[in-house]
Amino acid sequence: MSSNAAQIRELADYLSLVYHESRNVRHLIDKGHLASEPWRLVTRLPRNKHHAWQAIQPSRQAAAVAASALDAAAVFSSRFGVSLDQLVGLYANPNWRHAPAYGGSAWRMPTELVISLIPAIDSGDTSRTPQLLADLRASKHNTGLLSEKLALLDSQL
Repeated sequence: MSSNAAQIRELADYLSLVYHESRNVRHLIDKGHLASEPWRLVTRLPRNKHHAWQAIQPSRQAAAVAASALDAAAVFSSRFGVSLDQLVGLYANPNWRHAPAYGGSAWRMPTELVISLIPAIDSGDTSRTPQLLADLRASKHNTGLLSEKLALLDSQL
């Protein structure tokens, strides 16, 4: 497997995580802090994190074999009707402080790293891409490291 293909495969893992977490937008919608559009497709993911992780796997698999990092990201934006930039906006929403156990600001930085990773992979940036991937693996979310969350969710498949 080429380095580029391996990087796209890993990108697909992290795309899966940030979109998986976005299912918690339902908490902001239910509290009236956010309109339900454009989140309709995201909120169709199961509430249970393991069931939601299973449901996201076809998109993860399609993204993992995409011809480019941009194409991998397009798999998710097409499936869920929201872009990575919209996810950054979601995770920057100040109303997450009312739902501290779900989603929120802890996911903003990993999503921004994913956004930065896309052009780094597609341009063949051999210095920046490995660093961004390392930063993603070590990135923290609400309860630990992204790499640990990925391993835990995968262990339940």
